[in-house]
Order: sequence, then C-alpha cells, then structure tokens
Amino acid sequence: MLPSRCLRCGAVSREPLCTSCIDYIVAYQPLWLDPALLPGPSLLALLGSRETAIVSTDLSLSEWRTADREPTDADASRLIALLGIDADAHPVLSVGDVAILHAFLGRAKRGLLPDGETRGALAALYRYLSTCPWMPAHLAAEYGLRARTLEAPLEPTQGGEIVTRIEAVAPETTPEETTEEPAPSVPTPPEQTAPAEEVLTPVVEEESVTPAPPGPQPEAPPQEVREGVEEASQPAKAPLESPGGPEVLPPAQEPPEPEAPPAVDAKAPGPPPEELAALEAMKREMERERERLEEWLRTRGGEIEAKERALAERERSLEAKEHAVEEHERAVTDRLLALEKDEARREVLRFLGTVPGMTEEEADVIATAFPDMRSLEAADGKALTQCKGVTEALARAIRYELVPGEVEDEQRATQLREEAQAFMEEGDYAAALECFERLIRERPEDIQAWFDKAELHVLMGRQEDALQCYTRVLDLDRRNRQAWFERANLLFGMNRLADALDSLREGLRIDPSKAGDLISKAEQLRRDGRPNEAAVLLQAVLDVDAANARAVLALGDTLLELGDIDAAEGLYTRALGKDAQNPPILFRKGQLLDRKGRWGAAIQFYNRAIALRWDFADAWLAKAEILLTHGRPKEALECFDKVLSFDGKRLEAWAGKARAHSLLNQGEEAAAAFEAAVRIDPHHPAVRAARDVIGAMPPTPAAAPEEAAPSFAEALREAEEEPEEKEARPGALPADFKSFVEAVEPEKDDVHVLLQLAELALEGGDAEMALLRYGEAAEREPRNADAWTGKGVALQYLERYEEALEAYDRALALKPDHEMAKKWRETCRRHVSRREAP
Repeated sequence: MLPSRCLRCGAVSREPLCTSCIDYIVAYQPLWLDPALLPGPSLLALLGSRETAIVSTDLSLSEWRTADREPTDADASRLIALLGIDADAHPVLSVGDVAILHAFLGRAKRGLLPDGETRGALAALYRYLSTCPWMPAHLAAEYGLRARTLEAPLEPTQGGEIVTRIEAVAPETTPEETTEEPAPSVPTPPEQTAPAEEVLTPVVEEESVTPAPPGPQPEAPPQEVREGVEEASQPAKAPLESPGGPEVLPPAQEPPEPEAPPAVDAKAPGPPPEELAALEAMKREMERERERLEEWLRTRGGEIEAKERALAERERSLEAKEHAVEEHERAVTDRLLALEKDEARREVLRFLGTVPGMTEEEADVIATAFPDMRSLEAADGKALTQCKGVTEALARAIRYELVPGEVEDEQRATQLREEAQAFMEEGDYAAALECFERLIRERPEDIQAWFDKAELHVLMGRQEDALQCYTRVLDLDRRNRQAWFERANLLFGMNRLADALDSLREGLRIDPSKAGDLISKAEQLRRDGRPNEAAVLLQAVLDVDAANARAVLALGDTLLELGDIDAAEGLYTRALGKDAQNPPILFRKGQLLDRKGRWGAAIQFYNRAIALRWDFADAWLAKAEILLTHGRPKEALECFDKVLSFDGKRLEAWAGKARAHSLLNQGEEAAAAFEAAVRIDPHHPAVRAARDVIGAMPPTPAAAPEEAAPSFAEALREAEEEPEEKEARPGALPADFKSFVEAVEPEKDDVHVLLQLAELALEGGDAEMALLRYGEAAEREPRNADAWTGKGVALQYLERYEEALEAYDRALALKPDHEMAKKWRETCRRHVSRREAP
C-alpha cells in the first residue's frame, strides 16, 4: 500500500495536510480559520472594474478583457477601510478578501510596506486579528503586541520637532550675541515625551540582531528620524571654542548625518538641566524597552526552536513507524511460513500471502478450514465467507487469484438463469426446464439451480420430480432447512402425512425458529376444518420442543375437536408437570375436568390460573358458570363483576350477570345487565340464555308498607333488655366458607397441591383458607418443613404470634437451614417482644 502524502508539501502524512503545513497556515494565513468565511470574489472586484480595452486595426471593433493583477497595499488599505476591520469588529469576509489581506500581511512581514496610511491599516488589521474569538490564544497575543507597536505611527512633523530641539542645544551665535543676549533655553513640553518614546520602539527592532518573530513586522521609521533620535539619545557635548568661525559641515560622503553645531564661546551657557534630565530619562526608557524586547525575542526564539525540534522529532518517529508497519506487513507471510511445518498448509499460506488485503488472522483461519490447495480450489465464495473475518470482497479476490476462469462460468450461469426466467414469464415451461437442465449439467453442485428446477416441476404438476430435486439438494447439503420444509409441503399436498412429519421434524431440528410459523399454519388448518393435518404439524413442533406452551394449547384444542379427550388431558398433565405456572394450560385442564363432571377440581385449576393472572377473563367466566350452575348465584355474580371491572364490553359477563340477578330475584338489576348485553349482540347464545332465565322469573310482590321507625328511647330500652349473645367458637367457620372448601377439595391427597392452594389463598389475602390448607398438609406429612413454615406465616397474618413461633420452631427443628422459616421467625419474635414491652 502506497503511503498517503501531504497535499501541500508532499511529505508522508496520514492526513491531507501534514503538521508543518498546518502550523504554517495557522501562523501566516490566519484568516482561513474564520468559520464564517464566504466563497466568492473580493469586494474590490465588485466596486471597481479591471477591464482593459483591446482595439484592433479596425477602430470600429473593440474588446474588453479582464486584466488580472496582484493586489497592492493601497487595495488592502481600501478594503480594510471599506469593511471596517478593527478591534472587536465583525466584518463578513470572502475568499477574495482573505487573499488580499494575506498578501498584505506577507509584505508586512518582509518589511515591504511604506509609511503612512498602510501603517494604520496594518495596525487595524492586527487589532482585528487579536480580538477574533476563533484565533488561537498565542497568536492573538502576538498580533496584539504588533498592534500596540504600530498604534502611534511616526509623523514627519514630530520627527522634525525632535531634531529641532536637539539642534537647538547649541545654536550658532557670535561672541557679541553671546554677551548681549544669552541663548534661550527651549523647554520640552510634557506632551512631546510620549511620541518620542513611541518612536524609539521601532528603532530597537531594527537594531536587534536576533531573528524577528513570525508574522509581519512593523515599518521602520525614516532614516533621518532615526538619526535624529540617535543624536538625541547621545549625551550633550561641551560647546566648541570657535568664535566667529564658519560652520563645520559633515563630510560629503555622509549626507544623512546632521550638521555639526557651530563653535561657541567657552563662556556660553550649556543646555538647561531640565532638558538634560529629560534626555537621560528617554535614554533609560529606551534601554529598558530594548532589554524587554531582547528578552521576549530570546524567549520566543527558544520556543520556536523547541517546536521545530519537536516537529522534526515527530516526523522522524512517524517515518520510523511507517517503515515498521511496512516491515510488519512484509513479514506476515514469512512468519506464517516459518511457523508451519506442513508443506500443504505452507503452500496455502504462501498463496494467501499474495492476495490483496489478506491479514495474518484471516489467512490462518482459511488455512485451517482448507488445509491444502485442492480443498481451497473446490471452495466457492459462499464457503469462504463462512470463515471468520472473510468478507465477500476478499472471497471474490481469492477466487479471482485461484481460478481465473470462474468469472466466465458465473457469467454463463447468469445468462442461462435469465433465459429460463424469460421463458417462465412467457409460459413456456418446457424451454425453461431445458435451460435449468443445461445449467445443472455444467454446474451440478449449484443448489439454487436444483431449487429452481424443483419449483418449475411443481408448476408443471410433477410433484415426484420435484421431490427428487429436493432429495438431490439434501444429498449435497443435509442441513439445508429450506429443502426439508419444501419437501414437507409437497408431501402434505400428496397426503403423505407420516413422511411430511419426518421432514418437518428434521427441518425444525436445524432451525427451531420456524416453530412459530408452523403453529400459525396449524391453527389456520384447524379453522379451515383440517384438524388432522394441524395435529401433524403441532406434533412435529412438540417432538422438537416439548415445552412449547403455544403448541401444547393448539394441539390440545385440536384433540378436543377430534373428540380425543383423554389424549388432550394427558397432554395438559404432561405440560403442567414441566411448567406448573402456565395460566392457559391450567385453564384448559379445568375445562377438561368440568366436561368430565369434576367441577370442584375444575374450580381449583381456575383459581390457580386466576392467581397467576388476575385479569384472565375466560377463567373468571368459567368459574362463574360453574357456580351459577350449582346454585351459588351470589358468588357467580362477584365473578361476573370482576370481569366487567377490567373488560366492560364482555358480552358473556353482562349476560351471566343478568342471569345471576334473576336467580337472586333482583329484577331491575337483571334487566339493566340484560339491556347492556343486548346492545353488544342481541343474537348471541348467551343473550338468548339470559332472556330465557329472565322470562322465567316470578312477578315481583308488592312492597309492604314501611313501619314507623322506633324512637331513640325505645331503641335504647330494647338494647338493654336484649341478652348478650354468646361469642362464636374461634375455630368455627361460616357455612359458605365450608361449602367453598368442599367444592375445591383437591383431586388427590397430594401435599404439593395443598401447599400450592395455600400459597394462592395467602396471595389472595385469605389467611384462614391458607391456614386450613397448611394444616391439612402438615397432618398428612408431619415432617414437611414448608408446611410448618407456611402455617406459621398464616398464623402471623392472623396476629397469633405465639402459635406462629411454635410453627417456626417446628419447621427449624425439621430443617435447621430453612431460610424462610428463619426470616419469618425473626419478624414474629420482634412483634412478640414489642407486645411484651411495658
């Protein structure tokens, strides 16, 4: 693989731009960092035309062409003024504007800008860059320093004043004038000191011998101003004694040097002390500024050198890593060959090392799956993609390197398939069959071709030939689930149910996820009046997955429809043995028991189903029907009301409620419930049954006149005369409760069933029923720790804590590590201790 390179300098880089180029662009072309940059030409191109007229020999013809030219400093200054670029400004810049400003910054860095307006424009641009929010902090600080350097540009008049004041220290006078009129001292105004100090700053930058910081540098002041400042910075000299002599001119070869002061009398007074003090202060300030700038330049230069060294070191490390990766890629095949001693496997690995995009892990997996070249050549693309990490593109590349002529074979197979599909669309099945036979003769291992041929045989009504095609597919791939299912469909159509059952069973073993589809198809067959075929499908599902509750329910319903009640009951019993907490199976078992006349056991299973799923409407309705049939309309009415509490539009509930009210001689309530059922479906069988029951109701007798209410005194007298009733025996149970207990007596004397019934009663809040059931379980199996623990819990619910403690102690004596008994005994002991506390 060729290494990627930088688009700007061509250096090796994983990114489009290398680190050095990115640093250069950020430092010298900072406006490219503006995220709001707009595409398009510069504003100056829209304001002023750059067209040039080209006139031919025929003066009547002329052509205007746009002349491209480099932007000048005046263009940059004009653009900065038009856009209002300055500190804290937010101008809208385009790509053309940025190009002009970058050229302006480059010329400033090289020191090619003259003084004047360009100096102010450059300072404004520096201020703008220092206040941009997208500018890096170190660059913003650097541009701020440059802006402060250029904030007070040097004016010619100020420079002239400085030189004038310096020359005025020793004016040209004659001895007579010296005696008559002393030379006046020119005081230095305080406001002139600041410009002189500001002018001295660029002079320090010019005299510095260290490298300048990156970016544009400020303009140097004019030569004569610098010389005037240098002269001003020198200490004042004593006046020369040359009375009346001519002025001493500087040599001709040094025109910029100022004229020497004329000779004055030794007795002439010197410059005033204030002026000398100001000059000394200026000199000291200039020295301090020079030292500060030199220190900054040394620090900045050291940082830049350190950064350059770091970048060079990083570039060297990246190059070393690149070479290491290339060496690693070249050594993959050699290392595999050195580790392998099997010649055949080494040959496979040697071949895989030539395939583009092959890695060490993928080559090892393929060599393990295909240990020699013969097996590798026999493998198709699908077999190669079964290996871990091998994609379709890599498998295709292997096949191209291994069998160059396979592409032509695939193109030939595609052409034959297209021809066969065209004949099938035209209805010419015989011609399409001939195309598939030619394809199979050329590629007998093509499974899809066998499937297409079998489908064509089915369309032509040749089921036996189609079965042979599917058999051929199974010979090639025994675990092809599609072939098993298609074969089963054909056998169902040929009414060969036993063979179809075997095929379905094999297909489900390969792909158990298809069980849901088979169950849905079986339910549809049962609704269509074909229960035998539905039973075959469901039996195949249960042979593979015996715990499939949906298949159990569907097969039980099918057996009931076929009239085989015993088989259905055995099926439900086996299912409950594997999953005793399945509400639909419990409900089906209750229905079977009710059909056999064992209504008490049926109510037991309905209660278990309701305890597991409280909104199981079918279980509530079935229980209510049993209670209503056996003369217990009040309890049946409670069941119907429970159904209507969570399903208010259930017709069977309204009709049953009307029947219960009619049996209780509650005519108005029965009529209201019957009207609600009629509104839902007036022709439903449950509505007709309710109509018959309501029609058989006796007429309601006339209400007796109400007796006058006794006075308070009479009621108090009757209460005093009435003897106190004897308290009921604690162990006695109500008659209704006893009848309910008798109705739900367990079918067998099974302690496990008694414990389940007790748990259901305890979950439903009936602690007395739970105590009764736990007591029966403890009587039948006195060494059952669960029974004694449950009895203690029931007693604790009834606040009989002393008896509960005795039950827990009995359970722990039988099983010392019984966790539930330990936990409940601790809570019961705390209750007893609180009651005994004063």
